[in-house]
Amino acid sequence: MNWHQIDIWIVIIYLILMLVMSLWHRRFASANLENFFLGGRKIPGWLNGISYTAAMVSPDAATGLGGLAVVTGAFVSWWYLSRFGLALFIGGVLFAVFWRRLNLFTSLEFYDMRFKTKPAAAMRIWIAVRTSLIAMPAWTGITLLAAFKIMGPAFGLTKIETLCLVVPASFLFVFFSGYKGVVISNLIQMTIFFVGTVVLAGLTLHHFGGPVAMTRAISHAFSTTHPEILQLTPPTKHNIFPMVGAMAWLFGQSIGYGGDAAPMGGAMEGQRILSTRTPAEALTMYVVTAITMFILLLLVTLPSISATVIWPELRAVGADRELVYGRLMKEMLPAGAMGLLIAAMMAATMSVVGDNLNFGSQVILSDIYRKWFVKSASERHYMIVGKISMAIIVCMAIAVVFNVTFITNVAIFMLQLSAAELPANWAQWWWWRFNGPARMAASFGGAAIFCIVVLVPKLLILLGVTAAQQLVLPWWWQTLLVMGLTTILWIAVALLTPPDPKELLQDFYQKVRPLGFWKPFKLAGSTTSTKEILKPILRGLWVATIGFAATALLIQGLTEAWFGRYWIAFAAIVTSIILFVVFKKTSKSYLNFLAKHTGDAEYKFRGDS
Repeated sequence: MNWHQIDIWIVIIYLILMLVMSLWHRRFASANLENFFLGGRKIPGWLNGISYTAAMVSPDAATGLGGLAVVTGAFVSWWYLSRFGLALFIGGVLFAVFWRRLNLFTSLEFYDMRFKTKPAAAMRIWIAVRTSLIAMPAWTGITLLAAFKIMGPAFGLTKIETLCLVVPASFLFVFFSGYKGVVISNLIQMTIFFVGTVVLAGLTLHHFGGPVAMTRAISHAFSTTHPEILQLTPPTKHNIFPMVGAMAWLFGQSIGYGGDAAPMGGAMEGQRILSTRTPAEALTMYVVTAITMFILLLLVTLPSISATVIWPELRAVGADRELVYGRLMKEMLPAGAMGLLIAAMMAATMSVVGDNLNFGSQVILSDIYRKWFVKSASERHYMIVGKISMAIIVCMAIAVVFNVTFITNVAIFMLQLSAAELPANWAQWWWWRFNGPARMAASFGGAAIFCIVVLVPKLLILLGVTAAQQLVLPWWWQTLLVMGLTTILWIAVALLTPPDPKELLQDFYQKVRPLGFWKPFKLAGSTTSTKEILKPILRGLWVATIGFAATALLIQGLTEAWFGRYWIAFAAIVTSIILFVVFKKTSKSYLNFLAKHTGDAEYKFRGDS
């Protein structure tokens, strides 16, 4: 399909709008580092939530998850529900207010507060390098690759042509506008993305003659060979995503979540939390993120399931199924609508690239350059270094584009590696005996265990050791095994090494007032029984579970509606609304409890946030 004039003008108008936006915020962003990287700490929670969605949802969702939907079916929603759903609510309910109260510049400064000098320094440099020079280039690279996999089938663009279209605009935008400009533009970009995906979803339904006729066509095509394509929960046996895979994601990515605001998965919670106006709005950010992100992911995966009827060959082993969304665009969209969706995909790409560059450069500047090389310089000097850091990340991301084929492979690799140390992230908040050596064992030992379990068998196979094939486990068992072995390792190290200095732990407890097992540092008369210590944590987990259940039911209800099962959809959505009301009340009560626990009036929940 060739470019129509109206499509070209839609894309041009979008690019001009982004240029004007970046120049509008240039003066504010250039005032100081806090403005450039944190928006002056005045960003509303709901806006940060939409911005966080923009950072998480990009063309790689349309390509990676769209391609996954081709070989799974309606239960593809559990890929992201199990990965993000409960985790986001745990982070919001149990940790967001504590992170915001610390008022850090980057979340990595936490390690200097929590551990002795040498372990803290090792952890901070390791997490900084891992985040800014591994995670950010990787996630930015697969976002750019996804843009090519959409624009290639739709317009016949090469990788280089796609990069020339997207990279300069994304880089210049964040270069001038800083974090505040990125967040405000994210609202515009996600609106465009939402409208574009709704248009394509509607045209896909129209192509089949409506939901009921579409479901009948899917059933006719696959009822005998792949009957699971229309079920909403993963089957017990499936080559790509069985039920055990969903459970591995759910537990492997939720246990420990929130305790580290800069995980390997690439999520920029720390920046979002630290830029919000109040601690209570940090929770709002997580809730808005969960709802908006899952709806957008649903909009790109559901049409991809329907596309299997048109292109059943995409289900074949070895087929590049990640081209499906680009093919749908080419097949379904008329002139004008094509330009709108291309602008939507560019918007999503620019959102993610801009967020990754801003966040990654902030970490390079604060946690590497200023921490280890130039500790005292002018704001202008650090601003220049931060912008140079953006260019470094872009160059590394482009290298990823030319060396990766399947986006989901990168996602699984990155998330498996991050899962190794996740439980330790809870321990560093909730257990005073968790010390510097245990933290290093979790991070470095976890990475070593990951290499032994996941990479060594593959290396042996490449070296011709055929028996090593038996050591290659499915990714879900790899995730749980690495996570379990790493947890055993850091618990043993914590118990076999001396605790951190009492003065350090006392100072941390007084500043943060964390939940959990801090008996030696509590005031006389404080509750110390195991039951009473666990009660606030379990209560927070219960509140988070209610929020997750409400969100999951909303997504399941919308999925049922897509396939024309309207009464089931209605019941699920109504139940979801009831649970959201319950979540609002219970989360308000829980945040008020945290206010009393910390003795800080700033924690007081504000219903309008």
